[in-house]
Amino acid sequence: MINSIKFKENINTNAYSLKKQTKKDNVSSNSIDANFKTTPTTQNVLAYNQINTTLSPSDTKKYTYLLNYIKDIPISPNAENLTCAMQLDLLLKNGKLLSKTKNDNSTTLDNLYDMATTKRACDFDAKNLISCTLDILCNPRVVTQTFGDIPEHEKKAILDYLPDDEPVKKDPSLMDVEASATCAAASNEVNFADKYPAEFTRWVSKLSSEEKAVSINLDLKSLSKNPLEAIDILKIFKAQQEEFSFKKVKLKISADKNAYIRAKIQEKYYDKGERNIVDVLIQSAIMHTGTQNNYDSLSDSPAGLIEVEKTYVESLIKNKEITSLVYQKIDDDQNLIGYNCSFEKMQKHILDTLNSGEDIIAGYVLTNQTSGRTSTPLYNPKTEGAPNKVINGHEIAIVDYKQDLNGNVTFICVDTDDDNPKFVEYSADWLLPKLHHAGYPAKIVEKDEKEIMKNVI
Repeated sequence: MINSIKFKENINTNAYSLKKQTKKDNVSSNSIDANFKTTPTTQNVLAYNQINTTLSPSDTKKYTYLLNYIKDIPISPNAENLTCAMQLDLLLKNGKLLSKTKNDNSTTLDNLYDMATTKRACDFDAKNLISCTLDILCNPRVVTQTFGDIPEHEKKAILDYLPDDEPVKKDPSLMDVEASATCAAASNEVNFADKYPAEFTRWVSKLSSEEKAVSINLDLKSLSKNPLEAIDILKIFKAQQEEFSFKKVKLKISADKNAYIRAKIQEKYYDKGERNIVDVLIQSAIMHTGTQNNYDSLSDSPAGLIEVEKTYVESLIKNKEITSLVYQKIDDDQNLIGYNCSFEKMQKHILDTLNSGEDIIAGYVLTNQTSGRTSTPLYNPKTEGAPNKVINGHEIAIVDYKQDLNGNVTFICVDTDDDNPKFVEYSADWLLPKLHHAGYPAKIVEKDEKEIMKNVI
């Protein structure tokens, strides 16, 4: 259940970039090899699905068509020197290519084929879409939240095109997004591509189609065990309902209209380290859905998803009940004053979830003290706030862990704002005291949920 709808406290851990802060202060964060093998939790990203690596006659036709279609695509900067054909082969061998979506039983292969054979919106280059999708499916760690710059002549064309009531029409500088607030959306994208490759590819195909929308079939119990409460949640988020029953609902998911302007810019002017066209469409759809269809890709506003919004979208993507636990007590002046449970219990929630084959989208915050500001000579508590004043926050995906002989745990994470397309390590000692919230499958944390909820201020 999306319990945090009732919470008084909602810390927006997307509002500020921690890029400079984490590089400077997080000595516990280290790049590790992209092929790093840890606990059994990542031996197979599709462990909870039956893996199929055998092409049927129909699959063979589509696979052969795609091989011919993509043979001339240059190697992408994010492909780790793999051609598109090699990426396609990799996806076939690891089971992702023939993985099926629960929405319409289509496979990743089906949806890639759909991109190649049907007209795309905005005259998008289908080969570019497929190449970017393959990059992300083969290595979800390349997902980034970094917006690309818009050339001046393109800005003028955009301003000429937009109606007068658009915010950027009044203030063109809003288009110059330096530190984006899409870390929750980007972290969800990482998990989406890694664990649900067929559905991820279906979203890319449908969002880039002439329809510019994807329909999903959602079990109401994925939002709450109480159907009436689930209906209220859909109303709160202004969900676009196409069909409804008291067990299932069909929803229409779309990106904001200006996402297609951003995507077209990235198609034409992409630079390595920036969001590609797929990142733009997926993150914009997540942001738009989580903000009650109120997101603007040109200005990246409103600034990020608060914890309850992130949990709502995560529940839609996974089609399962996600419970978001808020671990920190933060007062009305945004000071960290305590915790709602022990660090040991936090760690258990994370490890139990990882061991079940799921990733965790989590938000952490930094205070004046934990960011290192209080140790600088120029720090002034009268003007900069108390040591425990929350100054910024960030969302990451926790995808695995390792444990040494002494029982010390290190979490393996993907940070979409660190300019690093590899895993990063955060020791439990570093991360747990900073962890504000995390989303888990409801069944894993239901025993502790009520106890923690009692402590939330």
